[in-house]
Amino acid sequence: MGIFSAIKYLIILVMLAIGGYGFWYISNLQAQLAVSELNNEQLEKAMIEQQSVMEQTKKEIEQIQTINKSLQDQSERQRQDVKNLTDKFSKDGRDFGAFAESQPDKVQTLVNRGTLNVLRCMELASGAPLNQKELSAKTPIEANRECPSLIDPNFKPVTP
Repeated sequence: MGIFSAIKYLIILVMLAIGGYGFWYISNLQAQLAVSELNNEQLEKAMIEQQSVMEQTKKEIEQIQTINKSLQDQSERQRQDVKNLTDKFSKDGRDFGAFAESQPDKVQTLVNRGTLNVLRCMELASGAPLNQKELSAKTPIEANRECPSLIDPNFKPVTP
């Protein structure tokens, strides 16, 4: 066995070492690629889920804005009802005290009916459903003179 044979074996050994290292390197790259692909799939799923959550949040925001607008409209109608009621008692020439002295029974009947109507207005404003009398009334005024806009939201009072 000569020096040339030892060099041949050394070259073969180096080539096998390089081949083994290459095989290990390629296997490691394939494993890393598989892990990267799994991570990419998970990121894509997370993105899709986040987009879904964002769309749902946008829908909820729009719904809240719609409800808020509805509540503002209802509040404005109720303010108008209060103003109309206030205007009833502050018209020129009306003296409720003098009327009460001259016709106490009539005043008691009117006050009792008005009180019942106002209590019903509070129930309606709190979300109570319309009763049969209110549903069958031809006009909102017939159902409740104090808050007709709660019976019919499109009601516009006629003011002289």
